[in-house]
Amino acid sequence: MAQIEEKPASKGYGPLDLVRDEIEKIKKNIPKTYDDIAKFLAISRPIVEVVFMNCGDWTDQVKPQGPGKRPFSRVSLMLIHILTKMIDASYRDVERVLRAHPAWLKALKLKKAPSHARLSTFRTEMGDSFFKNFFYELTALLSKLGLIKGEGTIADSAPILASMNFARANAMPKINVERVKEFFASVDVFPAIKALNITRKGTYDPAAMIRFLTFEKLGGFLSRAQAIKFVKNDPEVAKSIGFVGGAVPSQPTFNYFAKVHGSIPTLLKPLVETVTEFFDACKATPNESDIDFFFWSV
Repeated sequence: MAQIEEKPASKGYGPLDLVRDEIEKIKKNIPKTYDDIAKFLAISRPIVEVVFMNCGDWTDQVKPQGPGKRPFSRVSLMLIHILTKMIDASYRDVERVLRAHPAWLKALKLKKAPSHARLSTFRTEMGDSFFKNFFYELTALLSKLGLIKGEGTIADSAPILASMNFARANAMPKINVERVKEFFASVDVFPAIKALNITRKGTYDPAAMIRFLTFEKLGGFLSRAQAIKFVKNDPEVAKSIGFVGGAVPSQPTFNYFAKVHGSIPTLLKPLVETVTEFFDACKATPNESDIDFFFWSV
């Protein structure tokens, strides 16, 4: 962590005050090019540094994976793990997303994104018990700083599994395209759009945004990035959702849409009645024993 000039003890300054001072300094120097995610990563850095110290295992640099390779900052790697939870991404997904967002890399103080293998190795090296303790200490510090209150938290204290089935995470579900077209031709998303109370026209049709979020959930995708990839690769599905010409928004765009207008349950709640009516009238709906998600091929 950057050296901070200690304040006289008589003025009541302690570790929490030093962290607050560091955060305020960062806020004043955040580049205008930073989006919300980049700002979050930059501001969170001193907090993560202090948590590492509290966990009693502080070494800012981890060993490189091979000769001639640069070591990655331990703080940066932990911030990336927090980022994977924020954007609901796998290690492979977050590697690709970081490459596409230079501001995020700059906020992480990285010149290039670590590979998914490096992230997985870091997770294994530190171990589940360390991660569990880290997020426990993180939650406690955020509470002391007043960044979380009561039941609401901005950090997930659940342990992250050390190993991951990358083959399953990257395998696409077998989607029945005709069923997708039938569904969106029958289900009117206007009630959900009306509930948004949109005052100005955006880049993307809000109806298409709502249809995509519905498709993501009913399609049984393991991540939003996986659902976006499928839509980009299937023009028929993209057209049924409302993204004509292959112009599918990026994952941060969908995340921002949900942030502005509410969580996915809130966004899709106005559709419950019309979706229920569709399933009641749909004689071709398979049994739950045959299929887990409506859009999957049997």
